[in-house]
Amino acid sequence: MGWPIVQGKFKNDTPVRCPLLFFPVTLTVQNNQWWLEPREDAGISFNKSFLLAYAYHNQVKPNEALLEETFEDTDRDSTAFRTAIYQLLQKHEFELNFNSDNFRDELTPFVNLKRDEFEQGLKTGELKLFPKAVLGIFPQAGSFLVPDYLKLMEQDHVSDLESFFELRSATQSENKNFVRQVKEEKIYCAYPADIWQENSLKAVKVGHSVVVQGPPGTGKSQLISNLVGDALATGKRVLVVCQKRAALDVVYKRLQSKQLTDYAALVHDFKNDRKEIYEKVARQVNRLDEYKTRNISIDAIQLDRKFLQISHRIDQITEELDSFKQALYDDKTCGAAIKELYLQSSPLQELINLKQEFSHFRYDTLNPFLRKLTTYAHYAKTLERSDYLWKDRKSFSTFQASDETAIRNAVQHIATFFHQLTTRLVDTLGARLDWEQCEALIEKASQVAEVKSLLTNDSIYRYFQSMLNESDDETSALWLSNTEKNTLSCFENEGPESSSSANQLGTLQKALYRSMKARKSLIGLIRWELFSQDKFLIKRVLVQNGLQSNKEGFVTLERRLDNRLNLEHNLSKLKAKIWLKQVPESLSKKEFIQWFADQHFALQAKLIFTQVRGLKSVINPAGLTRQEFINRLDLLFDLLAPIPAHKETWNQYLTTSQINAITAQPWLSQKLTESLRSDFDSLCEFDKLVQELSDVERQVLTKLFDAHPTWDEYQVKGLFLNSLALSWIDHLETRSPELRMVSSGKITLLENELRDLIQEKQGLSEEIILLRAREKIIEDLKVNRLNNRVSYRDLLHQVTKKKKIWPVRKLVTSFEEELFKVIPCWLASPESVSAIFPMKELFDLVIFDEASQCFAERGIPALYRGKQAVVAGDAMQLKPGDFYQARWQDEEETHADAEVDSLLDLCSRYLITTSLQGHYRSKSLELIDFSNKYFYKGTLQLLPHRQAMLAGGPAITYERVDGQWTNNANAIEGNRIVTHVNAILKSQADKSVGIITFNAPQQSLILDLLEDAFGTVPKSVFVKNIENVQGDECDIVLFSIGYAPDKNNRVPAQFGSLNQAGGENRLNVAISRAREKVIVVCSFMPEQLQVDETLHEGPKLLKAYLEYAWQVAQGTFVPTIVQTAARSNSIYLKETIKRLAKQKWTDFELEEHAVPFHDITVMKKSQPIGAILTDDGEYYSSMSARADHALTPQLLDLKAWPFLRVYSRNFWQDPDRS
Repeated sequence: MGWPIVQGKFKNDTPVRCPLLFFPVTLTVQNNQWWLEPREDAGISFNKSFLLAYAYHNQVKPNEALLEETFEDTDRDSTAFRTAIYQLLQKHEFELNFNSDNFRDELTPFVNLKRDEFEQGLKTGELKLFPKAVLGIFPQAGSFLVPDYLKLMEQDHVSDLESFFELRSATQSENKNFVRQVKEEKIYCAYPADIWQENSLKAVKVGHSVVVQGPPGTGKSQLISNLVGDALATGKRVLVVCQKRAALDVVYKRLQSKQLTDYAALVHDFKNDRKEIYEKVARQVNRLDEYKTRNISIDAIQLDRKFLQISHRIDQITEELDSFKQALYDDKTCGAAIKELYLQSSPLQELINLKQEFSHFRYDTLNPFLRKLTTYAHYAKTLERSDYLWKDRKSFSTFQASDETAIRNAVQHIATFFHQLTTRLVDTLGARLDWEQCEALIEKASQVAEVKSLLTNDSIYRYFQSMLNESDDETSALWLSNTEKNTLSCFENEGPESSSSANQLGTLQKALYRSMKARKSLIGLIRWELFSQDKFLIKRVLVQNGLQSNKEGFVTLERRLDNRLNLEHNLSKLKAKIWLKQVPESLSKKEFIQWFADQHFALQAKLIFTQVRGLKSVINPAGLTRQEFINRLDLLFDLLAPIPAHKETWNQYLTTSQINAITAQPWLSQKLTESLRSDFDSLCEFDKLVQELSDVERQVLTKLFDAHPTWDEYQVKGLFLNSLALSWIDHLETRSPELRMVSSGKITLLENELRDLIQEKQGLSEEIILLRAREKIIEDLKVNRLNNRVSYRDLLHQVTKKKKIWPVRKLVTSFEEELFKVIPCWLASPESVSAIFPMKELFDLVIFDEASQCFAERGIPALYRGKQAVVAGDAMQLKPGDFYQARWQDEEETHADAEVDSLLDLCSRYLITTSLQGHYRSKSLELIDFSNKYFYKGTLQLLPHRQAMLAGGPAITYERVDGQWTNNANAIEGNRIVTHVNAILKSQADKSVGIITFNAPQQSLILDLLEDAFGTVPKSVFVKNIENVQGDECDIVLFSIGYAPDKNNRVPAQFGSLNQAGGENRLNVAISRAREKVIVVCSFMPEQLQVDETLHEGPKLLKAYLEYAWQVAQGTFVPTIVQTAARSNSIYLKETIKRLAKQKWTDFELEEHAVPFHDITVMKKSQPIGAILTDDGEYYSSMSARADHALTPQLLDLKAWPFLRVYSRNFWQDPDRS
């Protein structure tokens, strides 16, 4: 109740008419009369809107004392109370005429006036109080926001929203996967978290302020609870803000389940909740000794150590599993993932060794070679046959069409020319040569010319003839040179003794020896002179050699005799060789020199001649004179002379072996010509391809030919691809040995260990959070000289005193540090935040829940009080709205931020967004599939409980009744709803029931019917309409559509708020409340609803939902499951498994995309019996190996799904076993 009423004009001429005070009251009925009774749970307050308006229009500062006045200590006596108000206004110099009429115990009527009537007689700046009162709903919460904005404008610290949000977030990155960016030891999750919740939490941990899009049932409250717990464990202050009381209650209850509410304050009404908050603060301070004792226990010390050990092991396992996944899908090394190689190869099939070549063939550049290989095999079938006439050929890669004629002419010319040459050789030389011999002789023409140049005279020629029949070893040039050297050395110095014949040399040698011996003494000399028989022989020889008969003469003769003996010895060796003719008999050195030179010329000629293969068989020098021999040589080479020129021409098109073959087989020229005519173009194409091949490609083709000489295209390509894949697999597994752990069973051990560790860490986290929260309270306790604690002393006094109790805001301001140690977590509405917390960065983290329903301007002050923000909500649920308060809009405002209504949408413009995608509320896909398809683009993933699928029966039923639409209500539908409630209470008493209507009158009707039927609305039942059901959930939802056909059997598309812009979001909220079942009670069939002409989507989606409900009820529902992102050109293991299943497991049906979190759902007789998980799309697109190997298996167990995991390597290694 508002009393008294202020009337007048502010100093800027703005008229005002409003209550000065608000008295919280309850309206009751007693003896058929309305009674107003004071509410004990709420206090009297000034009209804060008026106080703020007064300050604004009169250009004065808002009076904080009046704004915070609670009247708790004010005397409740009627006169005393009014006097106190008067004095309070006087004290604060509030210019308001408090006339004596307001002290009378009576009210004057409150008359509605038009503005012109009201302003008559009003004076500028004059405000008066009148003893009038009004009864109504007067929201004051928004008034607490105004001072915050005034302070923001005064401080001017933040220039715009861009800066505002930048200050509260780390630098944004394109990578929105934060799962791997935070070590496990830094995360404290006391509640289970799926991978999307974990990603959002870790985004906060790395310093980002984030927007969390959380569709129905995805665990926003769970995430918020984990954020709170993590903040408590790290000594941070956290503020949870939400306009909806129920949402704060949900979070508070979750915190309570983990004993965390001792450190959290829930503020629904900052005045009425003060007592409970102060009692909690006092309890915390009084437990300081208990906390100290608990924190120094051995268990507490071991807790930290164990937590770190488990966290490190989780990181190790996760890293190993992530490495496995990364290696499985890494395509940087070879252009394809090894997973694909597993599925397109088999170690049991034929292969060739490509260990030296495989690295040259990357899969992302392989197609050009595969085209080459296919083309090569196509042509090689014919052109590379061993019996193909043109197999050994010149490359046709550069030939043009005109070259075909030239090649034919060359083939014919070879045959003709060689025939003529052969005839002339026979006629002139009597010899027949094949083509190779002709070529060999032509190549030796220079050597034959050298033979002719060596045979310069007949003597040399005769020497040459005598040597021809001897072997090269016999006619050794080295031997001859050595003999020549030894022979000519005998003519050096004194030369040989030449006066004696050869047969006298022995006698002379002996006589000379005896004479020289005798002459060595005087007696001997006298005896030799007088009596020696040798004297006359020696002296004669001395005279003949012109020597004196003295010592010197004797020595010289001795040397000459030795030379003569050596010469005779060499001559005997020369004469012993029958191929050496005319050995000189004289002792002339010059003659010997000439003879040896001639022998060398002859020998050189012989060596060259014999090296020219076949020449001797054509021209044998044995019976020819030198001139005849030379003439024959000239004739032969004249005949052969045209060959090089012709060959040069022919070799442009033909190989030597082809030329040889044509000359050896004259008939071949015709065959070659015929083959050329049919295959010329193919040869050109094939040889162009061969020309383009690299050396490595040629090596591979050679190996393929060795394995498949027939060049079957399919077999050759398959062999190559299998061999290449196996070579790359061997290489990649050597680099990443973790890939083999799927076959060893190690990965299963790691999975089981990881699941157990996560579970254990969750339990430890709860204890760690409590431990750290206690540590924060007891750290840095101060004592006085008497060892009495000083810390918290004054705080405890203020929260325990009975009089002059401070407002919460004053307590926060005065004892900020101590208060936030005791209560680091606060949960409040935006308005309560503004009322009790100073306008500064008090909190490390501000979490805003249900932000889609909060006007942007209401949330910014709360966000300002935090260093970091998490803004959670669902853009597809209800938009902001307040039926009891107007929202000022400037039609000329063009800034995009001003055009955004909700805080969620505003923050989405500036902050990174993470999404929660795991849906856990509904037990059946049917209950969420419509929302998922039409509102969330298939991003929600719900794993239905297998038992729910086995139970049978549709999760949605559609009941058509003959209802009538009267006074905006449908009684027939209402009665049917009550019937259902009665049946549920009897057969399923443990189930909660929610009744949702599409307007308020139908809601009221059903409430009345329930009260008539049960005396009161059962506790397990709630009745709401689509405007206020957000945040609720229950086991069974009963929809009363309410609307009914008119007399023309048509249903007008007029559904109240559903017809408005964004009305479809109300429908989304309503249809996503059920956990187990939905019963639609409707007075028409979906097709009767005509919505084509409606402006907005609400009615259209209502019709679509009713059609959907009917399909589900009829059993024709097929879930809409969006396939996960896959790699391009991927090969799927599940396709291989399904193909094999058709052959081997005919009793089972394997369905793809039947259930989320499954790659394949195994059915038997249309009943689900289990799931198969592979390393396909779900595995590839998941955010972390932790989700694949721990969280998903855990969820499958929870939902009673037996599962089998098959990896591509298992299948590659042993398809039958896997």
